Amino acid sequence: MRYLRDPPDYFRHLHVPTSDEIVNKVLKRYPKLKPKSKRPKDLIELEVQRVSLVYQIILDKLKFLDQLPKPEELHPFYIELASLSVPYQKYWAVVHGLKRLRKKLEEMWEDYRVLVKTAVSLEEAARIRREAVGRALNAVKRSRGALDVILKFKLAISSLPSIDFNEPRIVVAGMPSTGKSSFVKFVSSAEVEVASYPFTTKEVHVGHFFDGRYKFQVVDTPGILDRTWEEMNEIEKRAAIAIRHLPNSLLFLFDVSAEGPPIEKQARVLDNVLKVVGNERVVLAANKIDVADAVKLREVKELARTMGKNLFELSILNGIGVHEVLAVLKEKALEEFASLKEAS
Repeated sequence: MRYLRDPPDYFRHLHVPTSDEIVNKVLKRYPKLKPKSKRPKDLIELEVQRVSLVYQIILDKLKFLDQLPKPEELHPFYIELASLSVPYQKYWAVVHGLKRLRKKLEEMWEDYRVLVKTAVSLEEAARIRREAVGRALNAVKRSRGALDVILKFKLAISSLPSIDFNEPRIVVAGMPSTGKSSFVKFVSSAEVEVASYPFTTKEVHVGHFFDGRYKFQVVDTPGILDRTWEEMNEIEKRAAIAIRHLPNSLLFLFDVSAEGPPIEKQARVLDNVLKVVGNERVVLAANKIDVADAVKLREVKELARTMGKNLFELSILNGIGVHEVLAVLKEKALEEFASLKEAS
């Protein structure tokens, strides 16, 4: 399955009109139509043009419905996070409802054009035109809520970080100040994108580098995983769970400097990560090894041993050990990425 490459950017450039915008455009252009002459034939033609103008404007404004990605084109990561603002089933039901309305408006347009053209008098033509325009505008006004739902969904997707799920992904996790964003910047070959994450005040850093035919994305996790599972409310937990879709491999960083948080507290954050993404894809590393506290380093080594994992020792600031751990992360990411492609 090929997913839409950059949903946030795609939705940012997609215009979703409001019902007021559609009505106002009709009211602005409607009075400008004038008859060619006062002959009955031209006055009838004016009524036909008025009906056509109104329906053309409305249908043109609803063309964006055909540009909305199909459910299978959006990765579950984006669907789950946007659903925290607008339930996806509600959004998609609204889209289908508006498409049915559009079809109905097309049929009404055709019917009213015939009725106006075959009217037996100017008065009857004007009455039919008023009915046609009134029904169309009322339909738009009744669609206010539906258009607002789509706009809210669009804004929810637009605010998310740009992740390409057609390429392998490495996620970096750990408590604040453990060096997550520094790692992303160190290994990235281009400027790092900074985005927001729902229900957190923290930024997400997204970088990338090329290796062979793959573009690896490197993402640091938002602050939502910095808290214990018990401290999160239900919405925060759902936002955290969506992160399970991100990593093909995950680097968890410990800060082993004297100034860093207690290892026990950092280990609780690791537990959060394991609850979300599992154990298999996780690689452990101790950062700030150049200024390490011996007791903290020993505690982390013991934790890694009990988990049956190797512990990489890094100084991201000085570039120590970074390339070694990156090689392992790439290998794990490609294995996971390949297995997911085969499964799909």
